[in-house]
Amino acid sequence: MYRTVRTELGNAPPAGAGEALLALWLVSDVQVLDCASPARCEWVAQLDADPAWKPLQPMYRPYDALAHWTLAAHVDGVRNRPLAPCSGRNYDLALSLGDNIDNAQRNELDAFLTIMAGGSTCLSALGGAQDASGELGPGPWPFWSPDAAVPDRLKPRGYPAVPDFRERAGAKLVSAGLGFAWTSVAGNHDLLRQGTALPEPGIEAIAVGSAKTLRRPDRCAPVDPLAHFVKHPADFSRGATRSVPALETRRAVSRPEWIEAHVTRGASGYTARHAATGVADAVIDTEHVRLILLDTNHPAGDFQGSVGVAQLAWLEDRLAEVDHERGRVAVLASHHGALSLTNTLGRDPDRRLGAALTAVLHRHRCVAAWLVGHRHLHRITPHPGHRGGFWEIATASLIDWPSQARAVEFMRHADGQLEIACTLIDHAAHPGSLARLHHDMARLAAGERMATMEGAAADGHVRLMVSA
Repeated sequence: MYRTVRTELGNAPPAGAGEALLALWLVSDVQVLDCASPARCEWVAQLDADPAWKPLQPMYRPYDALAHWTLAAHVDGVRNRPLAPCSGRNYDLALSLGDNIDNAQRNELDAFLTIMAGGSTCLSALGGAQDASGELGPGPWPFWSPDAAVPDRLKPRGYPAVPDFRERAGAKLVSAGLGFAWTSVAGNHDLLRQGTALPEPGIEAIAVGSAKTLRRPDRCAPVDPLAHFVKHPADFSRGATRSVPALETRRAVSRPEWIEAHVTRGASGYTARHAATGVADAVIDTEHVRLILLDTNHPAGDFQGSVGVAQLAWLEDRLAEVDHERGRVAVLASHHGALSLTNTLGRDPDRRLGAALTAVLHRHRCVAAWLVGHRHLHRITPHPGHRGGFWEIATASLIDWPSQARAVEFMRHADGQLEIACTLIDHAAHPGSLARLHHDMARLAAGERMATMEGAAADGHVRLMVSA
């Protein structure tokens, strides 16, 4: 496989493969979701042409009910072949870069963890937006319907009819699990309603109940939809138009519960102490590399991130420890990257943005890479500095196009240079499978954004050099 060589932070690689130090398998923004949840507000998708509503998009995707099947296809593939493509080294760790789930719900979290660690799970596809009815009045159904006899607004754009969709999508999914070490970082969708609003009593009562709306609630016309949703998410899910089975497991998970669930299912890095304190910053040490997991969620809500002063001090100390070990490498992993650490909501004096975090990383020569997600696109950005610099490697989402995983391998050459080999990985789900259906529908939905989400050649199969 040809890989583009990038030398912004180093020199052309010498001959030979070099010594393999670490092999990671990455996914991001999986967004496993419960498509029938009353706490979702799919009707917002009908306003996607209005600039005021853009910050809340997307609240709905035609392939919502298939996200967990796509994750399972990727997990099956890497379990059957757990070898990094460049070095041939067995993967040391699988890492999900946040937004593992969509709506911060316990049943979504349980499904994600089951697929990663192994077991059986089920997320019903009954009662969601794909179930057309007369509740929204005459005319084509505004969402995708898998039923051939139902006129909707999406089948004319190429979305297929799938007669047995609900039965198949809502069937029991059995996963053998990854079969090697894994972990994840928390993204905004893991802890915030629709990735944006803090759980509050109003939306929690709706979430665990049986009343769901697919219509815009009366008098829901905020001047600033994002600001209103952050403060009053329940206003977007009132005025039921249909009944769904009530589920207590649709309640939102707290950060301590999120951590505890990971500990229980065997995720690396987190301990009972993390669960007790609710602190989701952790360290995973291997022979040659320290991987640092950083929680970049903003305490006041909103989908963009920030970091705390205490977190930066903790990070500084962990990097200084690596600096004192000759030849050792540090890698940071967080959901938000430099361009997404922009959240000033609440004007908390203890919160810092992207520039402050990158400044910390630049102070430590050991830092080679920063692994991020959130933006649903492949992008690799060099951050040169007076101590050499590091690569910021953003991996696109699984829920949206191009629905790819990424292998990231760290290798040391004889001249002392570090090479980071990146390879994009498609799942090998067969035609007719739910994961392949998701792939085809995500391609349709991407439309003119497809090239941006895929990234350029220099964002995909690459060899990233870091000077000795």
